[in-house]
Amino acid sequence: MSRMGRAVGALAVAASVVIGPRVAGAQTDTVPGVSTPVATTKHRIVLNGKPLAYTARAGVLPIRLNETGEPRGYIFFVSYTVDQPPNSPPRPLTFAWNGGPGANALLVHLSALGPRRLTSAEDGDAATARVALEENQATWLDETDLVFVDPIGTGFSRPAKPEYAGDFYGVLGDLAATVEFVRAYRTRFDAWDKPLYLAGESYGVWRAAGAAEALEKGEQRVAGVILISGGIPLGPVVSEEMRTALFIPTRTASAFHHRKLSPDLQADRDRAVAEAERWAKTVYAPALARLDSLTDAERSAIVVQLARFTGLDTSKIDRKTLVVDRQFLMDNLLKDRGQGALGRFDTRQIGGAAPVDRARQVTRRTVINRYLRNDLGFRTDLVYQGLETGYSSAPTRGPGARWKYDQGDPNVPVVVRNTDAPPGGTPPWLKRATDIDPELRTFVATGVFDSLNSCAGNSFLLSQIAADRATRITFRCYEGGHMMYEDRDARFRLKRDIAQFYRSARR
Repeated sequence: MSRMGRAVGALAVAASVVIGPRVAGAQTDTVPGVSTPVATTKHRIVLNGKPLAYTARAGVLPIRLNETGEPRGYIFFVSYTVDQPPNSPPRPLTFAWNGGPGANALLVHLSALGPRRLTSAEDGDAATARVALEENQATWLDETDLVFVDPIGTGFSRPAKPEYAGDFYGVLGDLAATVEFVRAYRTRFDAWDKPLYLAGESYGVWRAAGAAEALEKGEQRVAGVILISGGIPLGPVVSEEMRTALFIPTRTASAFHHRKLSPDLQADRDRAVAEAERWAKTVYAPALARLDSLTDAERSAIVVQLARFTGLDTSKIDRKTLVVDRQFLMDNLLKDRGQGALGRFDTRQIGGAAPVDRARQVTRRTVINRYLRNDLGFRTDLVYQGLETGYSSAPTRGPGARWKYDQGDPNVPVVVRNTDAPPGGTPPWLKRATDIDPELRTFVATGVFDSLNSCAGNSFLLSQIAADRATRITFRCYEGGHMMYEDRDARFRLKRDIAQFYRSARR
């Protein structure tokens, strides 16, 4: 058994009718600061013109990671299950979370997958659009029951004692807590017959893939994993040089959006990106592989093409490394226009340091708190962590600042990269999970304008693995950023694709 396996094993809406919060099942745990550990409410939305009735649960479950059964932490969740007639076939059950590490699940919950969606400035005029919850016509709830999970140290989830925080703030501890939560939830709510799916975004991709392997090793079958904006954890399939090179088409798409390419490339984005990809594969990656032996003429030719495909001036290209990394492009692409840096999560956006609309921020916090505490009936005096700072600051404070990248696989060194995220190599969790269970299916989603990921890179990786493994992975690239579901068209396209994924898996 691998070191990771040993470690995990050792740690072993518009219309809604709300019924009073009540304790679900034989709940006997006392959670500090929580008056009702699990609250249950009834709701209804109209989806595609048809009513959909569902039960919501909001609560905390104890996480026990030692043989004494003592709670080491408490994980907060919100679940939605569609009401069905007796003797209906079991519906899929999907556990979902965001990344960071150190981010709560609000984005996938209230922007993407859940039955209610938080409106934002992007949905209307920034000066007049009000913050509110609306019925989410792109919810996944008609295809799968949903459980949104806040990792320890985020949302209402807490270590039982401050000294236990170290159990959770690292790759292996986080995986162990995730596996234990899945077990506890399925036990508490008698969900063992439901096909199990794991969905993660960004760093949450690591959590989903690593937990899938651990669950399969523990003989808990995983029907599928859904990996959003975090790559494909299959191990070192692609060389570092090719991985770096295939970020160039992503940079080309960003430069095209801001009209920074030469006239011949600016005429057609698909052609520009395809040309950049061909050059990256056939010329750029081989050049990086023999960087030290390149002649001056070869370096000059690479610099010219890098400038051509990224929109940067040749004087901005580092002739020594011949690399245009993410942060450099973001900071410099529009500098000659006197404009700010590109957005990290969506390179179509400009000026990440724009003034915060504090009135809107206060309203957003109020709407979310009222939804969790009043509509869903979860009674607590605890502060919902991450509501103030949001996703972008998660890696720099809280659990993210204390995170241990202890992947646990001796064949994958832990390295900190400056060019993409998350830090460290990519352990082959998904490969090992599918080796155990060949029936496991995977869905991968990437945004064109996500500076942290590469559509071209994912496509190339899948072309390098065995055909029987590749056919079990569905990959889609969307017209959006890291959180592609914030774009309306991408959100609905993602919903259509994911519906097909669930239906194909059932067949």
